[in-house]
Amino acid sequence: MLLYISYKRKMGNYKNIIFDVGDVLISFRYRDYMRDLGFPEETVEFLTNNMIFTDFWEAMDRGEKDVGEASELFCDRYPELSQEIRIFWENIRDIVAEFDYARPLVLSMKEKGFRVYLLSNYPEKLADMHWPQFTFLPDMDGYIISAKVKLAKPDPAIFRMLMDRYRMKPEECVFIDDNRDNIQTASELGITSIHFTGYDDLIRELQKIGIEEK
Repeated sequence: MLLYISYKRKMGNYKNIIFDVGDVLISFRYRDYMRDLGFPEETVEFLTNNMIFTDFWEAMDRGEKDVGEASELFCDRYPELSQEIRIFWENIRDIVAEFDYARPLVLSMKEKGFRVYLLSNYPEKLADMHWPQFTFLPDMDGYIISAKVKLAKPDPAIFRMLMDRYRMKPEECVFIDDNRDNIQTASELGITSIHFTGYDDLIRELQKIGIEEK
């Protein structure tokens, strides 16, 4: 798959790199996580479509729903899978895993003089659980977690909040995300935006705008 990139300028005086987290720096490995728990494939697919890709999960990202509500809500909704649902939420720490390239990539950008930020849609309690274990977190110059500010991508307001909080100019930023809607919003705000589809493609697209990894 070709990497999609949207930008106003081919080259720019970039100062800031903004990363999404899920499926860019860490794997949101929900299917493999459920397989690790021993769920049959039909259960994996059912819970993927009816628990993860739901309005409830999006509401958790926006800080409108709490992770603590999830288990009972989905057990009530799907009582035939209540045992699996409880196991899922009791072991939720293991649903993510950091990519091996994540911290070296971040450090490479820092060594080149860029300031590095995170802009992530993430439920608050899961962020409190997961983020301390990410090895790249101490290297960040700042971040915004959607649920903590009650806004989520692709709402332009969360991008503006990041710009205002860290006194950044859109034209000096490069934003990297795996979601096309998010990069579309960022691009409309004047931020050079790269649709992430894989590490190797990302490195090639960064090179196109004059940013070498090493």
